[in-house]
Amino acid sequence: MKLKATDFLRILLDLLLSLLIFYAVFQTAAFLANNYLYNIPEIRNYIWLLRRNFGTDSFKIPIILLATGLFTAWTFVRIRKYMEQKQMEQIISELHYIAKGNYDHKISIRPSGSLGNVVDSIHALVQSTLGAMEEERRLEQSKDELVTNVSHDLRTPLTSIIGYLGLIEQNKYNDEEQRKQYTHIAYEKAKQMNVLVSDLFEYTKVRNRGAHLSRTRFDLVELVEQVSVGFRVAAHEIGLSLRVETPDQKIEMVGDTDKLVRVLENLISNAIKYGRDGSTIVVRVFHHEQGVAFSVANNGTPIPEASLPNLFERFYRVETSRSKETGGSGLGLAIAKSIIDLHQGSIRVESNPDWTTFTVWLPLQFASSS
Repeated sequence: MKLKATDFLRILLDLLLSLLIFYAVFQTAAFLANNYLYNIPEIRNYIWLLRRNFGTDSFKIPIILLATGLFTAWTFVRIRKYMEQKQMEQIISELHYIAKGNYDHKISIRPSGSLGNVVDSIHALVQSTLGAMEEERRLEQSKDELVTNVSHDLRTPLTSIIGYLGLIEQNKYNDEEQRKQYTHIAYEKAKQMNVLVSDLFEYTKVRNRGAHLSRTRFDLVELVEQVSVGFRVAAHEIGLSLRVETPDQKIEMVGDTDKLVRVLENLISNAIKYGRDGSTIVVRVFHHEQGVAFSVANNGTPIPEASLPNLFERFYRVETSRSKETGGSGLGLAIAKSIIDLHQGSIRVESNPDWTTFTVWLPLQFASSS
């Protein structure tokens, strides 16, 4: 910390004043020693010894040493206190500068001792505040994007519903067959809206900061087998073979079965929707890297490599036209990832000309074998 010329002048004046005070104290002590303390036999003998050995005024030596020590200590304390005061003034000044919105500013001094710890705490607090503000901005932007995407995705089916129901309301159809066709289209669009609204509700639930898991103990092998059986008919109807590969022993887990079923259903239904040009879907359960995992693979058309990093983003669709055809909301994989995050696990995807595989991994603390 740099001191101004006025600061040096003030310190010098303080030192001169202190010196005068201690000189007066010294002279007073000497006077008392000569005129009063000399009458005490012990002190008189001590002074006599000093004078005989060191000279006439040698009795003043202890007083000089004591006064010098006190003056030095007092001067040091005064200078240190003054320096701390100036440092505090500078810190307060820079704090006011930071408070005006200059959050990237760092306090230019770092004093020693507790004051230095205060400066470190201030920097940590500012960084924490910046992080919270950035998170708040990100959440606000995320909400705006969510509203925009939902509005866009709801507008298209809603426009169709209103349009076809309007034709029916105005009797603008040729015959009963055409009226049924209009009604069917409106019904399908309403179902599409229902899927989007349901997925949106589920997404907001699992993304909520207060979201929690209803943990129960269950057998992962049994759960995967039961869910997979429910999709065998749907897969068979479009010419796909659904194969389930699980270990012979149980894999007992503690987790939210409803949410994990939602993840597995999403992965299998996606494999059926987007792997229909293949021949096989394989669902597996296995131990992996100090945890357990289940995967869903299909040998249909691979996912473009450029799309792989974005698959778990909400409303992301690899092919917009294909997603509309299958009625996807664009939220399924985002919901799946949020559910797995709540279980402290991970979900990843690999795609090549042979297989497209989604793998869910759950950590060891959520699973145990028996």
